[in-house]
Amino acid sequence: MIDSHLHLSDSQFDIDRYNLIDNCLSKNFKSFLEILCSADDWDKYHLFEKYADYFYFAFGIHPEYPSHLNDNNLRMLEKYLNIKNAIAVGEIGIDLWYYPDTIGQQLQLMEAQVDIANRLKKPLIFHIRNPRESNKAYDEFFAFIKTRIKNSMEIPAVIHSFSGTLEDVSKALDLGFMIGINATLTYPKNQILRDAVKKAGIKNILTETDSPYLPPQSSRGKRNNPSNIAEIIRKISEILEIPFKEIEMQTEENFKRFTRIFHS
Repeated sequence: MIDSHLHLSDSQFDIDRYNLIDNCLSKNFKSFLEILCSADDWDKYHLFEKYADYFYFAFGIHPEYPSHLNDNNLRMLEKYLNIKNAIAVGEIGIDLWYYPDTIGQQLQLMEAQVDIANRLKKPLIFHIRNPRESNKAYDEFFAFIKTRIKNSMEIPAVIHSFSGTLEDVSKALDLGFMIGINATLTYPKNQILRDAVKKAGIKNILTETDSPYLPPQSSRGKRNNPSNIAEIIRKISEILEIPFKEIEMQTEENFKRFTRIFHS
């Protein structure tokens, strides 16, 4: 199993971080992709040094921090992206749910980081969240990104915690992007995401928890943790009518293809 997007450096895990990791490894977890998306958090990759065979890192500046866009932070970001096990830029993007008034600054911040990814040939992890009652964030994103990434084989990308329309799934797949699926898939009202999984198909999906956020329906209101990947795989298995083990193996292969960890 793979957790392709989590925040185990969050202080909510200070009391049991390593016990959680050990528990996951005992259950055949292959890899974790820790997301460090604030300049204040980048150095926290040190928390995982003893798990170097299992932990990989994405460094970036989340759209909630447009004030972090400056030359010094961009230089430091490149420095972190060159450390061992730094494999992606992210999460970056557009968030109009919480920050509808800074769209211009968010686009500037995203553009600067896409430029770095293009230069370093690093995969991209996008956070796209719509405002209430419109698809503006996804519309803005696709208008922006189609002119910035010419070759998704060279610069792979994923839209993490996908929450767009079925048309957005098609646009993402046309660009060669993957779709990040987390436990919101289990929420009773989220039929659109279950339909998105069907449209995307198993070869275009990455499994993620976004821990400590977005727990499955069975744990609503509680802290999420990476062991819940199994519940996400079970739900995908149910939706696609494909055995659990096949989903597990294919999403592991998808992660390898996205990150190119095991490819020459």
